[in-house]
Amino acid sequence: MKGVLFSILLSALSAGVTFPGLENWYHPHRISLTGAGGTVSNVTSDIINPAALWTLPRLFEVSFVSYPADITAQSIHLSLPGKQSVTVYGLRQINYGLFDGRDELNQETENYSATDTWLNWAVAGHSSRWPLSWGMCAGVFISSLDDKQAVLFTFSSGIIINSKKLKSKLGISLINAGSILKKYSESEEKLPTALVLSLSKKLAYLPLSLSVDIYNRLSKETAEIRLGGVFKLPYQLQLKFGTSINRLKQSKHDNLAKDFFADTGFGIGWDYDIYHFETGMYSYGPGGFISGLAVGINF
Repeated sequence: MKGVLFSILLSALSAGVTFPGLENWYHPHRISLTGAGGTVSNVTSDIINPAALWTLPRLFEVSFVSYPADITAQSIHLSLPGKQSVTVYGLRQINYGLFDGRDELNQETENYSATDTWLNWAVAGHSSRWPLSWGMCAGVFISSLDDKQAVLFTFSSGIIINSKKLKSKLGISLINAGSILKKYSESEEKLPTALVLSLSKKLAYLPLSLSVDIYNRLSKETAEIRLGGVFKLPYQLQLKFGTSINRLKQSKHDNLAKDFFADTGFGIGWDYDIYHFETGMYSYGPGGFISGLAVGINF
C-alpha cells in the first residue's frame, strides 16, 4: 500500500498538481472539523485564516497525527500574546515513510524517504474601532522526495468580522500563496493557493457553534464545502465534528456503516487548569482512519 501511495504522490508532484503537505492535517482540531472552522480560534488557524489566532492565550502545544500506511505528522506551536497583537510560531513535519529503492533494472538500491517540513511565523491583531480582526502568516516549506528537494516561500492572510448581535463571524482569507524558490525538476509546479470564505454561527438555545467553509482553490473550477461544529459542555469539555461534500465521492454503496462515516471527523477537547488536551479522528470510509492527539500548556 505504501508503494502505491508513494507512486501517486510522485505522479502528483511530477505533474505539478500540488504540494500535498500544504493541505495535510497536522493537528486533531483540523481532523475533527474535516478542515472546516475558519473562524474558530486554534494554534493551527494560520492554515485556513490567520485572523482567528487573535484570541489565543500564551500557549505551548505539541501534536501527533497518524495516517494510514504508517504516515505520521507532528507539529509544535507557541503563541505569545502582546498588547496589540498575538504572535504564533509553528513547526510542522510529515513523514511519508521509508521506501525500498529500485533502479531502472528493478535492482535493489538504498532505501529512501519522503518528508515535508513547514516552518511558520504568524501575527494577528484586532481593530480598536471596528469588530474586525486581521492576520497574516509567512513560512518556509521544504519538501524532500528521495534525492529531490523543493523549497517554497508561503504566505497567507485573512480578516474576520465579528457580529455580537447576530452571534456570528464572517471570515475571508487567501491561503497557500507564495513562490517556489527551488523546484523538484524543470516541470511546472504550482502551489495550492485558495480563497476561503468562512461563516460561523452560535446557536441561541444550544451551546453549539456551527461553521460553513467554502474552499475555492484557484486552480480548480469547483469549490469544496466543509461543515463543522463545536459543542461546549460542562467541565471545560468540547465536542467537535465535521464533514464535507467529499463524502459523496468516498461512499462506495457497498457497506452502509463505512459509507455513513465516510468523510466524517469527530473529536474531544478538554481544558484542565493550565493544561489542554485534545484528540480527534477522521474516517475516509473504506479508505481507513486518521487519528491525532495534542497536549498544550498555558504559561
